[in-house]
Formats: sequence, C-alpha cells, structure tokens
Amino acid sequence: IMVALTLLFFTPLLYHLPQSVLAAVIMMAVIGLINTSGFVHAWKAKKADGIISVISFVCTLYFAPHLEEGIMVGVALTFGVFIYNNLRPRVGLLSTAKDQTLKDAVKAGLRQCDHIAVVRFDGSLVFTNASYLEDNVLKYIAEKPDLRHILIASKGINDLDASGEDAISILIDTVRSSGRDISFSGLKEEVLAVMERTHLIDKIGKENIYPDAYKALTAIYTKIHTDKESGGCGHCPLKGYVDLEIET
Repeated sequence: IMVALTLLFFTPLLYHLPQSVLAAVIMMAVIGLINTSGFVHAWKAKKADGIISVISFVCTLYFAPHLEEGIMVGVALTFGVFIYNNLRPRVGLLSTAKDQTLKDAVKAGLRQCDHIAVVRFDGSLVFTNASYLEDNVLKYIAEKPDLRHILIASKGINDLDASGEDAISILIDTVRSSGRDISFSGLKEEVLAVMERTHLIDKIGKENIYPDAYKALTAIYTKIHTDKESGGCGHCPLKGYVDLEIET
C-alpha cells in the first residue's frame, strides 16, 4: 500500500534526488534477495549446480534489466549438464573394500581381480549412451588380457530401450567371441521385461542372470578357480567378499 501511494502521489518529491541515492535504495532492496546460503548449499551438494548458480547470477546482473535472459542462461546450462550426464553415465570397476563390500576400485584405490571384472553401470541404457557401456567393457578387456569373466552389475540400470537392448546384444557377441563369459546381476523387473519381449534373455541365458552380485560372484569365483585355463587366482581381492557371502 505504501509503495502504491508513493508511486501515485509522491513521485514528484523524488524527482530531484540524485541517481546515486535512488541506486542505493534499489541496492538495499535487492541485496536481501541474494541467497548466499543457497550458493553454498548447491556447491556442497554438487559442484556443477554451484557453478551454474553463480554463472546464472552473474549473467542476470549483466543482462539487467532483461532478467529473463540471465535465467535462460541458467536453464540452458542445466539442460546441458543433464544431457552430458546422460551421454556419459557412471561406469566403474568394483572390487572388495576393507569392510568386505564392493566399491569403485579406482576411486577407493583397490586392487582388482585379473580374471573377473565387475562392471557397474549407473543410469538408463538408452539411445543416448547405448555404446558407452560397450566402449568401457572393451577398454577393460584391452587393459586386462587375462580377463575370463565379465559381470555387469545392473542394479543401477533403470530403463532399457531398443538401442540399449541392441547394444547389450552386440556386447554379448563381442565378449563371447573373444573367449570370455559375461553375466548380469541385479536386473530390475522393467529391464527384464524388455529383455523377455525382445528374446534377449534367451541369448544371455537364464543361467547367466543372477538376482544380486553376491550370488553371481559366488558362482563365478568358484568357476574361475576350478578353471585350469585361467590358472585360478589364489590372492584374488574378491575372495573376502565371496567368503563373507558363504559364511552368511
């Protein structure tokens, strides 16, 4: 009400005020709108979000009074990060940590098994990233010539489309043609439904699909250690994880 009355009846009194005074009034009103804790929280949660918030803030000031242009910069950057994350989802090799759980071997600095590769894929396997899983698996095979079995820990795969199904089919052919085995664990019902409709599950083989990584590694570990061709690996870093499963 006070702002409306001032605009209607008292603006002539403000005519002779210096622009610096009016600027100070506006700055005092706007400075309370700057949520510094929001920047800090976004940075702590995810650095990309913190960077986007800072860039959006700077662009909004630069394009003033056209504030919508600064907001559109923030929207565009957010979409860009989202698309990038979908194009390159997280793929990692797992190994046994000190607490006998499977963790990212590279991030945790863990020793990896020479004969078994546990590959975790976090994200939907769709047309935007269908070949990304295959590229990473082929890279692991090139780095580990003694690799005998590849387990795809699929608990993080939430969706599977036609391109993703085709990529898995090609991956299976590539791995098996190189004389290695491949299996899957933790497949969700939605993903299994797609595999059943496309008959991909027949190509994988139901014996190569496990409900979780525990049962998968127990079977694979036993097979690798009794396989004369692989020579076994008595000091396999996965041994503690498998032994814990057997005990429980």
